[in-house]
Amino acid sequence: MTDTNEPASEDVALGRQIKWLIGLRLLVAFLFLGSAGILAIREHPPFTLTPLFVLIACACLLTVLYSILLNRTMRLRQLCSLQLWIDAVLATALVHYTGGIKSVFAFVYIFPVLAASVLLSRRSSLLLASAGTILYGALINIQIYGLTEETPFLFTGSTTHDPAYALLQFSVNSATFFLVALLGSQLAERLKETGRELEAQRIDLRNLRTLHEDIVENIPSGVITLDLTGKIVSFNRGAQKIIGIAVEQIRDKNWRETPFGAIKELEVFFSTPTSAFAGCSQELPIRGLDGHPIPVGINLTPLKSSEGRLIGLVGIFQDLTERRKTEARLRQADRLATAGQLAAGLAHEVRNPLAAISGCIELIKEAGTARPQLLDIVLREAERLKLVTGQFLDFAKPTLASQKQCNLVALVAEAVSLLEKSCDSAHPVTFSIQREAEEVMAAGDPDQLKQALWNLGLNAIQAMQMGGRLSFVIRRHGSENGDNWVGIELTDTGQGIPPEEVERIFDPFYTTKPGGTGLGLTITQKIIDNLGGRIEVISREGGGSTFRVLLKQAPDE
Repeated sequence: MTDTNEPASEDVALGRQIKWLIGLRLLVAFLFLGSAGILAIREHPPFTLTPLFVLIACACLLTVLYSILLNRTMRLRQLCSLQLWIDAVLATALVHYTGGIKSVFAFVYIFPVLAASVLLSRRSSLLLASAGTILYGALINIQIYGLTEETPFLFTGSTTHDPAYALLQFSVNSATFFLVALLGSQLAERLKETGRELEAQRIDLRNLRTLHEDIVENIPSGVITLDLTGKIVSFNRGAQKIIGIAVEQIRDKNWRETPFGAIKELEVFFSTPTSAFAGCSQELPIRGLDGHPIPVGINLTPLKSSEGRLIGLVGIFQDLTERRKTEARLRQADRLATAGQLAAGLAHEVRNPLAAISGCIELIKEAGTARPQLLDIVLREAERLKLVTGQFLDFAKPTLASQKQCNLVALVAEAVSLLEKSCDSAHPVTFSIQREAEEVMAAGDPDQLKQALWNLGLNAIQAMQMGGRLSFVIRRHGSENGDNWVGIELTDTGQGIPPEEVERIFDPFYTTKPGGTGLGLTITQKIIDNLGGRIEVISREGGGSTFRVLLKQAPDE
């Protein structure tokens, strides 16, 4: 992996290095200034120090100028090169005013050469070494041939110079300049190459770490890691969503203080941590934020380093609530299929004898035998039994629901109108309808939805034996899995449903009411399932119940 911001990062690094160069130049200038000041005060030399002070002042002024340009230009390499060339000129002036051939400061040519090898390139370093050699050679020649006045500085004796000595000085210093340029540039290139490799590795490592963190954070399963002391090291976003605990609340806590404290295998592992631990899989209930237990399946495995050393445990867990619901629906579907087969056979076996009985009684009545009122009762009851068995057969056989646009507001209003007539006047029930809009459209079969609402409403009324309030709320529920959903919530003020019965209320033939058939809610769920929706129950014993019917929103025509 490469970093697309590499040129920008190099500019930032060069700018930082130029700041160091400016600071070092200023430090050297102040060192010369302090040395010259001490020399002037203590020694009272027979020569003037004014040229040196002028050079120091120039260096300080140039430092201020460089600082201003650094903040105003983006051409950092050109600015750096300009500084170093000017430094070479300042070095020549310093050597000239401190004795020329006999100056002890000829080594200052090395500084811009070395700086060029580090900050710029080998070519720039060699060019500055060549420039230093030319300037130093020109200075020696001028001094030998007497083209300028001799500047005595810290030496005494004759001002004449031996050409052989001058050539030796020139050769040694020039060779030094080029040697520093070659060695410095080679070392600088190696350092830069090493720096680039380290930076590339750092970027790759950072990208890999980021990718790893993104993968772990975005998987829906919960991922938790523990060190060998049993403390929580990491806790991903999926784990927070499943358990409902923020990572700040659980990180660095001992596993015994977490919802996983009931796992006995953890006690065994942390008593004597060993890489021979084969891991374990377990299901356990974890209490969520609402207080209800959440079935969680967790798989624990040893966590090892790249060298194979045991460093802790990693656990991957999932919320099994939806799986449990799916399994319950499958079991219920199996029971319904079995019940349907039984019901179909039963209905066929009963309907035919009832038809024969009905025909015989008709003949007896036409013959005018005694007590015809009893025969009327028999006929009426036989007709009722025929109707019941017909409805039973309708429930048992599969139905295909038509998909139409249904206005849930209108359907609820019709259902409430029918339910009001079925209430006991001694224990009245009041109804309320809350709607998000005048029209909340769902895809479904209006007749089947009306039957489902009637069953749910009648079930709620029967749950409020002493009267109460039945509320309908119709609203949109947003998008899920690419579909837009709308829903109806029926909330009663009855006694609620005990927790052990909530799981069974949709089972066929299950009822707690005297005279009930146990098919009302089963038929309701079958209708909603056929429409591609779902029905949910939220109940608290002694606090009423809420039935939520969710349907797909009808597409715009």
